[in-house]
Amino acid sequence: MVHLIRAALLLLVSSLLFGCAGYHVGPVTKTSFHSIAVPMFRNETLRPQLEAQISNAIIRRLQQDGSLQIQSQPRADAVLIGTVVHYDRIALRSLRSDAGIPREYRISITVRVEARDRRTGETVLKSTEVEGKSDVLIGEDQQSAEMQALPLLADDIAKRVAGLLVESW
Repeated sequence: MVHLIRAALLLLVSSLLFGCAGYHVGPVTKTSFHSIAVPMFRNETLRPQLEAQISNAIIRRLQQDGSLQIQSQPRADAVLIGTVVHYDRIALRSLRSDAGIPREYRISITVRVEARDRRTGETVLKSTEVEGKSDVLIGEDQQSAEMQALPLLADDIAKRVAGLLVESW
């Protein structure tokens, strides 16, 4: 009986010691970069203010992630350069009574991002296109429906860009 208790105790202690051996607190990436600047993206589309929404969404996402600190450009280790290159609206569904009036659209926004080490000029994230998509149901006003979808699109793009930055280094 004593041997059984000792074996159970040994098993419990060893599982506690070795079960958490790989666990650690903090970012899982080992990089030499600890901070990044995200200046305002350029906008090559005809849709105004996309660059501000996307730049701000990326900053918020990186702050939530916590792996990189957001800094001003002169103080940052790396700089994220981005351009909004495409805004597209595709009709998905129309009214049965009038096939010419779409009631649901798929909106997609494509951005091109690249990150450079501010100190050396070396590219740390090569130029990559990232696309965000969202389906929009049109009620009375198409413009209002699209405006409500833009924060969701910006957050989708921000999530993808943050993943590229944190996982690529």
